[in-house]
Amino acid sequence: MSSVSIIVIEKSGNVKELKVKNLVESDIYKKAGFKIPNDFKEHTVWKNIKVNSSVYNIHVYGKTVGRANQENKYEFPPPIDNVLFFGSCVLINKAEDTPKNLTANEWKNIYNQLYGGFEDLDNENSDEEDEEDEYDELPKTKSGYAKDGFIVDDDEDDDESYEDDSEELSDVTPPKKNKRKVPSKSTKRSTKPTTVFDLQESEDDSEYTNELQEEEYL
Repeated sequence: MSSVSIIVIEKSGNVKELKVKNLVESDIYKKAGFKIPNDFKEHTVWKNIKVNSSVYNIHVYGKTVGRANQENKYEFPPPIDNVLFFGSCVLINKAEDTPKNLTANEWKNIYNQLYGGFEDLDNENSDEEDEEDEYDELPKTKSGYAKDGFIVDDDEDDDESYEDDSEELSDVTPPKKNKRKVPSKSTKRSTKPTTVFDLQESEDDSEYTNELQEEEYL
């Protein structure tokens, strides 16, 4: 039997491509670095995985029993994404139970395919770019934010805050009191009688004189 390429997933999560001559099913545990085959077995098969016009059937071998600190850190696709492996695992591509080559680059593409590929991620990125283009067309504030109805311009914000402050100041400012001028204590009042009193006295004298003239005449 000619040599065939297989994949070893090391405990650290590192992916290693390994060429094996005369691969025998009962000796696969040795390729994972185990001395004895106890608890080492096949756990799942990803069947008919089509990548770049090729079809793969990936068999996964490993141990789910082991000591602490020997857990395998690699993240496997479903249905073994929640399975805890110990030590290294082995991946073998088979066609009708015959081992076929599986390179590290091929496994990378198969891995992406098992997770749904990256086409959806590319579409999401393109959608985000479209959204960014839409924002680029919108007018910007001084701070660089797009005016989309949610961002207030810096000038508008300053005007509103200024009006609020002015209203508050007008409420608390006390009204100005008119100062009354108090006459100085040194100012002397005038003792001269007013013109009003002079007129009244003159009128009384004239009436008295008229009365006396009438009595003399009678």
